[in-house]
Amino acid sequence: MLVSDDDMSDVLAVLADETGAAHRAAHEYMDDLTKSVLAELMGQSEAKSATEREQWARAHQTFRDHLAKVGKFAKLDYEWRQRYAAANAKMEVWRTQNANARAAERVR
Repeated sequence: MLVSDDDMSDVLAVLADETGAAHRAAHEYMDDLTKSVLAELMGQSEAKSATEREQWARAHQTFRDHLAKVGKFAKLDYEWRQRYAAANAKMEVWRTQNANARAAERVR
């Protein structure tokens, strides 16, 4: 048996865990905030052209720190997405195993 009934309790625990949703929400929020952080920094720049203001803002430590946070939240988000995908795959294997077992019983 590839996936046992005990494995299914682990699968259900992963699927019921809301930690992944929190990480996804944080990632999306931080990603959405990026344009605001950039605009705020551009407003602080004393450069004359928009291109120079944007370059200054993108090079600013505050913006780089923000991008690092976005990356951290993205990593957590994608880790949880992988956990959910793996749990769903195990559930599908378990369903198939059980369907095949039921079909084999009917044939006998």
